[in-house]
Amino acid sequence: MKSSVELDFESSPFWPAITMKSLMNDGVHLTVDGKLSAKNLEVNLLPSKTKKGDKANYDEFKKENLLLWSDLVDSKNGKALGRFHYSVNPVMKLGSVMNQKKVNDDGDFFIKIGEGSYEVKFYAGGEHFYTYPFQVISVASDDPYATFSEVLFLKGPWEEWNYFDVQETAGKEIMVWHHFMDNTTTDIENEFRTESNCEYKYRYELTKGGTVIGAHDSRMTASKNAGYNMKVDYATQNARRTHWIDHGVQLSRIPGDPKNWDKMELKDFTDGNYSMDVHTIDCTGQVMKRTFSFSVTGGKFQYHDQQNRKKHKDHRKIIEGGRDQYWYKIK
Repeated sequence: MKSSVELDFESSPFWPAITMKSLMNDGVHLTVDGKLSAKNLEVNLLPSKTKKGDKANYDEFKKENLLLWSDLVDSKNGKALGRFHYSVNPVMKLGSVMNQKKVNDDGDFFIKIGEGSYEVKFYAGGEHFYTYPFQVISVASDDPYATFSEVLFLKGPWEEWNYFDVQETAGKEIMVWHHFMDNTTTDIENEFRTESNCEYKYRYELTKGGTVIGAHDSRMTASKNAGYNMKVDYATQNARRTHWIDHGVQLSRIPGDPKNWDKMELKDFTDGNYSMDVHTIDCTGQVMKRTFSFSVTGGKFQYHDQQNRKKHKDHRKIIEGGRDQYWYKIK
C-alpha cells in the first residue's frame, strides 16, 4: 500500500522504532481463541515532517491519507493477513502513543489467526520501518468438559529478552531487573472467564567473574542457601489469559544485610563482565534457567549490539529501549 503523503525520514535523527517494552507488555495481544490485536504501542523518533516541509499529521487516519499502519504477515508464505490502522496525537520524539483503529473497516479491532509464525510489519508514509516477529503455539486440552479443545499462546521474544532499568529511591539508584512471565496451561473456567491464576516461582543470581554478588531469592531473608522462596501469582486483569506479564524485581547484595534493605545500586557495578541467571518454575511446573550476559566499560553499561544504533545494521529489527532501558538476549 502506498500513502499519498511522503514523510521526510531525515527530519528525525535516527530511524523510528516501536519500543520493545510496549510490544512485549501486552502490545501484541492474543486471546485464547486466536484474536490478535496490536495496540497500546509506543513509537520513538517518528518523522515530524513531510517531504514537502509540512508537519506530519499522524492524527489523520482516513485511507486516502493514511500515514501509520502495520500488516500482519504469515512468515511461512509472506501473505498479509490483515492490517492495523493507527493515529498518533500528539507526536513526540520519544514515547508517541499509537492508537489502534478498526481493522479493514469491518468493525473489529483484531485479526483471527491460528498456530504458526508471524511478523507485524510497521509502515509510516508507505515506508516499512519496523518488524516484530513472534510465534503462536496450540496446546490441546485433555478436559472433556473444557470450553476450548485447544488454547493458543504467544511465544518468541518474550522468552529471549530481559531488560533492566533504574528506580530512584531515597536518593539511591537501584537496579530493577525485568523478565516476562506466561501461563501456558489449559486450565480455563469458561468462555467468559479465561483467566486462571497460578503460582509462578522465580529466583535471580547475579555473578561477576564467577562470584555471586547479587540475588533475589531466599538469601534476601538471611538464608545462606539460594532457594525458590520468591513466588508470585500469575494474575492478569480482565481475563487476559495469554498475556505475558512484565515482572521487575530489585536485587540484594550478596553477601549483605537483608535487614538493612541492602539493594544493588548502579554504583556497585564496576568495570567487567556480568551474568544474570533467571531461574523459573512456571505454571506448568517446568523448571528453566536463562542466562543473560552484559558488561560495564568506563563506568557505563554497554548496550546489546541489537540495541546499539551505531552497531546494528538492520534498523527494522532494532531493540528500542530508549536511553534508560538496557536489553539483553539469552545466551
